[in-house]
Amino acid sequence: MWTSRYPLAADKFDDGVWRQTREEAMTRMHVELHPKQVWGLIGIDGDSADAVLRMVSTVDSHPMPNVIIENPVNGHAHAGFGITTPINVTNYGSRRAVRYGLSIEEALRRAVGGDPSYPGRLIKNPFHSRWITHFLHDKTSTLNQYGAILTAAGHMPGRGWHNQRRREPVGYSRNETLFHMVRRFAYREMRHHWGDADGYRAAVAKHVAILNADFPIPLGGNELGHISQSISDWTINYSRMWNDGPAAYDAAFSAIQAARGRKGGRVGSGRNGGLAGNSRPGGLARGGDQAEASQQIREMMAKVAYS
Repeated sequence: MWTSRYPLAADKFDDGVWRQTREEAMTRMHVELHPKQVWGLIGIDGDSADAVLRMVSTVDSHPMPNVIIENPVNGHAHAGFGITTPINVTNYGSRRAVRYGLSIEEALRRAVGGDPSYPGRLIKNPFHSRWITHFLHDKTSTLNQYGAILTAAGHMPGRGWHNQRRREPVGYSRNETLFHMVRRFAYREMRHHWGDADGYRAAVAKHVAILNADFPIPLGGNELGHISQSISDWTINYSRMWNDGPAAYDAAFSAIQAARGRKGGRVGSGRNGGLAGNSRPGGLARGGDQAEASQQIREMMAKVAYS
């Protein structure tokens, strides 16, 4: 189940974490749980002295983990749960599957009393001599199978859990939260910096720093730099609006506003989105509006680009 070819690995985190060959990584105390493109193992961190007992006490509570790696000094342990069909976490994968996987991860954490700040990126190396490793079984489960057991046990988070996670980010989710908050700001901010890449980069970096200050435990300077640089570089190098300039931006904005105006003036454009007693026609009308608006935006931007 462990498929990383060049995993992140480390002995002491203060000395740094870097990618290594599988052979070299297996000599380290901590290794990457799964490749960054494919999520095939769910990791849970137990920070209590009876972590192993909580992880193996599965009757009417949670599925049995595939492996438990225990620290013999304090009893803390990591548990790994195998997924039958690994989740594609790239842009080509299913966002619904990723969100469901995160809910399963949260439910497993709740079931064993795991650490909510654990990012699920590195796990204790099960073959390192410092740890006591318990290989329990080699069977995997689908997300639906995990979900059925965890739902019956009452551990699955509610529908608003993802939004709550964004409002109170911990651990690695701070990076994700900050990135998504700033990228939305970056799309709007570009209209103030046409032709001024340095000014745009500075504005994005400033906004990153301001939002980071609101976290109970702010991120470090290096992480802030990576986030702001990633957003700025993508916008400047790949955003069509940035490269086409203010005329294209204004054309797109006008088309969007016009489409919204037409949609708001239509009969049956209320919450149910359609004709009285039948929501399906309204849904089709909304889809037609969106398709029409998208086509107009493409046509306007094409005219500006080639004019």
